[in-house]
Amino acid sequence: MDYRKLFADVHRRPGMFTLDGSFHDFTVFIRGCDAGNDWQLLAGFREWLVTRCGRGDNLIWEALVLHQAFPDGQPQREQLEAEVELNRVAVEALFRLLDEYLQRRTEHGGLADIFDEYVTWRKAQSWS
Repeated sequence: MDYRKLFADVHRRPGMFTLDGSFHDFTVFIRGCDAGNDWQLLAGFREWLVTRCGRGDNLIWEALVLHQAFPDGQPQREQLEAEVELNRVAVEALFRLLDEYLQRRTEHGGLADIFDEYVTWRKAQSWS
């Protein structure tokens, strides 16, 4: 299955997939796709995001996406649900980052390179 195409379709027309267009609904859908692929679809996504953020090794990928979307401080879930513009920014970041990750992963040695960059990043941390 071409998940880049599926996620582009879901992003463009969430109602066709019974989603309300919220960051939360999209992340639940994406997690479901990952679960249906024995948790291998997003293998390396969190690590890829950690190296992009340069922090957040203790966070789940959803929080890391919000760090990328809102570098000056991420909104709380209630704010995302209440403010249309904040939700839009979070959703755009989610699908942009997910597409970039999936593209990177398809490159020759992509997943191995992602994990190698993550391990290199971890070893460079003062707490490591």
